[in-house]
Amino acid sequence: MTIRKFATATSLAALASLAIASGASAATFTIDSGDITVSGADFCVPGDCTLDGAVNGGTFDLSSVGESVTLNDLFNWEILVTNPLATGFGAYGINVTLNFSSPSSASGDGEGLGGFVTLLGTVSAGALLWTVGTGSVDFAEGYQLAYELHDELEFGIGLETTTGASFTLTQIPAVVPLPATALLLMGGVGALGGVGYRRRRKAA
Repeated sequence: MTIRKFATATSLAALASLAIASGASAATFTIDSGDITVSGADFCVPGDCTLDGAVNGGTFDLSSVGESVTLNDLFNWEILVTNPLATGFGAYGINVTLNFSSPSSASGDGEGLGGFVTLLGTVSAGALLWTVGTGSVDFAEGYQLAYELHDELEFGIGLETTTGASFTLTQIPAVVPLPATALLLMGGVGALGGVGYRRRRKAA
């Protein structure tokens, strides 16, 4: 390869790498904390009880199509009792909205059914079934994110637990083609390399 050809190839490679890099950077996705709408019926004695749900929120980075992440503690669930020795049960319809604040404002929804049984406010069992637990979120930048909310069945000590969701990047912004000015620059750099080489040969 001559010096002129080498200079031209190097210029092309450098500019091409810049174009590719502009579309390959990772995106940061942020889910804001918030409330979960819980509606239904419950019964406990002594006292009263109900189910409270909240979105804990979270942040994660994804860069390539097909890349996934799981947030195991995205949602928080708690049986609220007015008497620490309450025994009873509850059954509810559940609605949640995942509000994203980055890379731009966007949202995704979920619907499901949930319930619990608690004994003396100490031993509890709970179930969560998402009837609408999958979807996708489109962002202004061109990213698309698929999500799946996790069903759960738990039994243990206490009145509080967490559940999660998985997210997969299904689309990224298209790589921006090089503008005409960049193409001219590529040609100009190569031409300058060739001129310099010819001048050096004449001087020799």
